[in-house]
Amino acid sequence: MISIGIVGTGIAGLQLGLLLQQRGITTTIYADRMPDQQRGGRILNNVVRFGHTRERERALGVNHWDRIGPDLTSVSLAVGGEHPLGFVGHLSQPASYVDMRLYQATLLEDYAAGGDDVEFGAVQAEDLARLSMRHDLIVVASGRGSLAELFPRVAAYSPYDRPQRSLCLGFFRGITADPHDVAFAIAPGQGEVFQTTTYSFGGNQTALLFEAIPGGVFEVMTRMRYEDDPRHFEMTALALLREHAPSIYARIDPRSFGLTRPLDLLQGAITPTVRQGYARLDNGRFAIAIGDVQVLNDPLIAQGGNTASYSAWALGEAILEYFSPDERFCRRAAERIWSYARPVVAWSNFMLQPPPPHVLSLLIAASQNPAIADAYADGFANPLPTWELLQSPARVAALLDTLG
Repeated sequence: MISIGIVGTGIAGLQLGLLLQQRGITTTIYADRMPDQQRGGRILNNVVRFGHTRERERALGVNHWDRIGPDLTSVSLAVGGEHPLGFVGHLSQPASYVDMRLYQATLLEDYAAGGDDVEFGAVQAEDLARLSMRHDLIVVASGRGSLAELFPRVAAYSPYDRPQRSLCLGFFRGITADPHDVAFAIAPGQGEVFQTTTYSFGGNQTALLFEAIPGGVFEVMTRMRYEDDPRHFEMTALALLREHAPSIYARIDPRSFGLTRPLDLLQGAITPTVRQGYARLDNGRFAIAIGDVQVLNDPLIAQGGNTASYSAWALGEAILEYFSPDERFCRRAAERIWSYARPVVAWSNFMLQPPPPHVLSLLIAASQNPAIADAYADGFANPLPTWELLQSPARVAALLDTLG
């Protein structure tokens, strides 16, 4: 009987464990925190789950928030600068944003209720050889500590050696926005701001994510300590939104605006990195990487959780179809995952740079034509065709001719 050890309890590790459990494969999840500890911690990340990820959740029977959290059905984009523009595009399948503290804790409980083992405690790279003796394959779905460093960085697909954005994510009160809309404001030269309704503790909350270009005005939000002066933190956010993201500021009541709780704030930065999809351990066995361990993207295009979900299912299906505990299997499975992740990486890195003329033409056309606006918005749920379009001036021109 096949036995798979899974290190990590993000979307990738949990969905892989649940999929294999559903198909009768013995698994053990190694979790660094218990569900109650996850719920009681700081917000983890900013994950909008698009239609294909939600379909996988339904297949696993873990679509707990389909009738509770708000469906996200539109994307409102506003570009500032000398020639501002804006439009609203609609998604063909609703997306969802659930606080990952709730999501991960609940899915871990679902997995444990299915009868497979969960072992709690921190796992480091030096532990994997020992754990691999208990399983036919070790899957690393957590990049914490030394685990990610086990998998060599792939320089050809990792063009940055430092973060291209610093980040500030918080849940705020005092924002009266359409709960079904995702607002995306671009401040040229400064960065981006996202506003989304998320289902969290006590119901719907509003998330704000500042993506700050290093040296730009948004960077103060990523470094200012909220606990030193909460009101100053909140007033700084308001002033930045008023000047650089007025489309989002228009949704705010300044008198009631504020962070919901001190733990509802996350600040940091990500260096986009692609790592080799598998590694040989010291004892000759293999570990395979999925999710953020293999592909770590800036959250600018909201693909992290969705790519993690895909990678979990791609690996799970490979295990079910042709598993063998050797390098050939790991290589084939990693290539299967990379076939999806590669355009996501290229698109994400592309979006971190100023838009070229053909993309500006697309945005201008979207502001004038609802069909183009809908196609642009729906592209976030379909990364391969979206990247094939955006990388090609000729394809953009053909689309504009067709829909113009």
